[in-house]
Amino acid sequence: MSKTPYVYARVMSKIEESAENSIFFLTDFANEGAIETVRKVLGEACSEGKLSHIAHGIYVKPKKSSFGMVPPPMEQIALAIAERDHVKIMPTGATAANIIGLSTQIPMTFSYLTTGSTRNINIGNRVLKFKRAAPRNFAYHGTSIALVVQALKEIGKENVNSKEKSAIYNFLLNSDDKQFHNEDALLAPQWIQAMIRPMINSMEAKPK
Repeated sequence: MSKTPYVYARVMSKIEESAENSIFFLTDFANEGAIETVRKVLGEACSEGKLSHIAHGIYVKPKKSSFGMVPPPMEQIALAIAERDHVKIMPTGATAANIIGLSTQIPMTFSYLTTGSTRNINIGNRVLKFKRAAPRNFAYHGTSIALVVQALKEIGKENVNSKEKSAIYNFLLNSDDKQFHNEDALLAPQWIQAMIRPMINSMEAKPK
């Protein structure tokens, strides 16, 4: 008896039991059968509308709404790739600036520093850009100060005015890793430390 029906059943079961917008990689099904057989089954799943093929070896279970398919956030895809590759990533450039609120423009290229390899992955008409970075970029205990550092490096010291400072303050104020702000600020470049230290001190002075 061919193993294909068994592989088909196993793969389809895994897809059907997953939540909408779940990300799948070809390698997720490596234990289900020969890789080419799995690839064919995933192709059938795409033909049946149970999966969408969004990049080489990357699939998503479609989330449907009254307006059509709702694609998963690019951050979700980036995090899934990082988890698969066992690497760390951190938003950088315009991506970090957008998360913090320094920019309202949705970028077509989503940029991340990584402990893995430098590469670009096309997701439809958008791009995930991973750039290998030194370990010191991942030495932060929290995530908010690291994001602020990357965002400020993107826009530059000379382009920071009261509006940008207000956005940074609100981002830090609403962050859930305030216990790391003081320690993480020490890892920032001096000009960024000088900018955010008064903000951190002001937050600490607020009544609990």
